[in-house]
Amino acid sequence: MKKAILQYLASALAVILILGLVVFDRRRNQYLVKRVKDPEISYIYQASLENLDRLALSQAGVIQSYQIDPMSVHKEDGKIRLALHINHSYDKQVNLVLKSDAYGDLSVVQATPSDALKLALTDEAYQKRLAVISQKADAIIARDHWDQAIKPAYVAQVRSKMKKTSLDHFDNTLNDIDQESKEVGSDTYAAFFQASQLPNHDKLNLVMNHMQVYVDKYQFLQLGKSGYKFSKQLEPTSPFYSYFREAIMETYQTDQGLGVDELGIKLHLFRSWIDKQSMDYIRTNYKGKTDLDKLLAYSKDKKINLDYTTGASFHNRTLGDFTYPHNMKIQLPQTSIMGPYGVSNARFIEFIVNMDTGKFVSEWNVYKKKKDGSIDSNPKHYKIEDGADIADTDSANYGLSKGLNADLPAYLNNSHTYLDVHHPADNAIRRKMVKKWKNPRNVLNGGNYADIVKKGGLKDLETWRHVKAEDRLQVYNAYLDHIRSTFVLDGFDSFYQETYKFQGQGRSQANGNP
Repeated sequence: MKKAILQYLASALAVILILGLVVFDRRRNQYLVKRVKDPEISYIYQASLENLDRLALSQAGVIQSYQIDPMSVHKEDGKIRLALHINHSYDKQVNLVLKSDAYGDLSVVQATPSDALKLALTDEAYQKRLAVISQKADAIIARDHWDQAIKPAYVAQVRSKMKKTSLDHFDNTLNDIDQESKEVGSDTYAAFFQASQLPNHDKLNLVMNHMQVYVDKYQFLQLGKSGYKFSKQLEPTSPFYSYFREAIMETYQTDQGLGVDELGIKLHLFRSWIDKQSMDYIRTNYKGKTDLDKLLAYSKDKKINLDYTTGASFHNRTLGDFTYPHNMKIQLPQTSIMGPYGVSNARFIEFIVNMDTGKFVSEWNVYKKKKDGSIDSNPKHYKIEDGADIADTDSANYGLSKGLNADLPAYLNNSHTYLDVHHPADNAIRRKMVKKWKNPRNVLNGGNYADIVKKGGLKDLETWRHVKAEDRLQVYNAYLDHIRSTFVLDGFDSFYQETYKFQGQGRSQANGNP
């Protein structure tokens, strides 16, 4: 009897142990399945599939979709093994081996397609499609003098665009890419610029050649009549500008800046065309009563912060004595939106805005176009008294300006100075204007200039607009005295609230709307 009881207990313990192992194994497998299905690592599957099929996960590829088979997920020899079913098929699949690195991040170390998938990848129609793509890429390389390194970027563009359309539109897609390749700053053009392994100096020179730029006898940079133009979709925060800036910063690293060669001179003058493109984009694509309203609409739409903290003394020039600022500076984006591994695009584009009218202050408001489409660059055709917008114009920043921001790496502290402040000569029209239109000296350097709009941003602007015209000079001089005594550059609103609000004057000086 006792022996039978012991045998029973032993059998029960064995069953419990087996059930425990089954439950443990099932839970471990559930954990593995959950881990390999994490959406954040989907890129490792996509990369593996693209290695097998360069057009994977698009309507032009053989591999158009994949699903992880949960029953196939298991651990073996310290690695995770699983199968991907392709296009909802059990015949077409890819067997993957995944490995964790020292940080626990997974990567694919082996990808083996099934025989059925291998056969589909050698299909004649598919191979012909790849051949056409290769020929199209080679034609662009020959025409535009890119290097072979852009071919993967070309394929990536095909793959990306074919995700949004059917195979019936394959030829149209290739035609669209060809057209975009001739539009500077388009997604395709930016992808080529980034992918190219040409020296940065050569890449920058290519852009100039593509647009057929030339410096005329008045040192004005003209665009060629048959050259490529900016893409209409090139917006102020486009990745292209970031890659372009990076190439400039890596090419021109000395205190001599852009003045060391002919290309540098062209690049300096080219920033005016960047300004025009940015201004035209905002004015064309966004609604608002004023240019500022349209810029704010863009900022809201793109969810980017604007920076108001860099000095605008060079954009508040006067023919006579300086009284107080009329213009403010806005740079964007305030901080880089390229991500931690991308070149900074912080404060690359700037807009100068008249604080009362909300209109962009730009040389392009004044320049005249000739019948042949070129710009009339003869300074004799422009009057000094009409030159305020030319003297105060905005300017794209190849270096990184600081303002009140703390995101500037030490090695880039002087980049704005040697790339933007100290630059080659401007065109003859602007040189004519700045000889007469003089910028005021900063208050902290013994002058009488201080930015109205600073740390307070739009609050500064709103408060200033409420100050009556007849009171502005007196209030501004008090603002200067405040800065001289405190050395604080918070902006006008902070000063105004502290100085006037509690004296009963506050908004009694207000007139008009902000």
